[in-house]
Amino acid sequence: MKLKHSLKKLGNILRAILTFLFALLVLGVMVWAYVEGYQLATSMYGIISFGFYGLLLSLHVLVQSLFALIEHRRMKSRTKPCSYTKTVGFTISAYQEDPSYLRECLNSVKALQYPSELLRIVMVIDGNSDDDRYMMDMFREVFADQDPGFFVWKNNYHTWDPTNAQQDEEMGTGGDADYVIGEDPQRKEVEHLIQTKQCVCIMQKWGGKREVMYTAFKALGSSVDYIQ
Repeated sequence: MKLKHSLKKLGNILRAILTFLFALLVLGVMVWAYVEGYQLATSMYGIISFGFYGLLLSLHVLVQSLFALIEHRRMKSRTKPCSYTKTVGFTISAYQEDPSYLRECLNSVKALQYPSELLRIVMVIDGNSDDDRYMMDMFREVFADQDPGFFVWKNNYHTWDPTNAQQDEEMGTGGDADYVIGEDPQRKEVEHLIQTKQCVCIMQKWGGKREVMYTAFKALGSSVDYIQ
């Protein structure tokens, strides 16, 4: 066992040395070709020329294409049919989207060939003003037959002010046994909705694309096997 490990380690060292020497050789030839002004092919007046560096780039592209083709064939031969046993959370981040493009996106998601009981669709809108409501209305229309859930969040995961106790009292959350002082009471509603409904649309306070992606990932948590 130790001999096998030693041979493997020696092989890695030799491979690293040979790779370094080959790279050094190629670099040396390139420097020589540049200093000597060596050209493999050139036009009559030197307007167009093909040098050693161009040859290396061409070979690099060809080799990459060859290995990509081999890898593609290898992966295709190993592809297994979908078992349809894993739950998937499909998230959509929206910000002032073009209505026609958004509708095409939602219709495309709805047409996915995957068991509905294994699929969660969550669209989080970056903005909670009246100007952003058309996106939620469109989501409601497209997924009307799937009992979608909706929520307009005054904040997001990173804008809640834990010192704002007055807002907690106004929302009447002080008597909730699960309520934690300094915690956004709406956050729990968002997470419960996303984890229990198949289709959910959340409007939240503007915070950028990363913020709306974070909301979907954080709220889904471990309730699904994969997130797309």
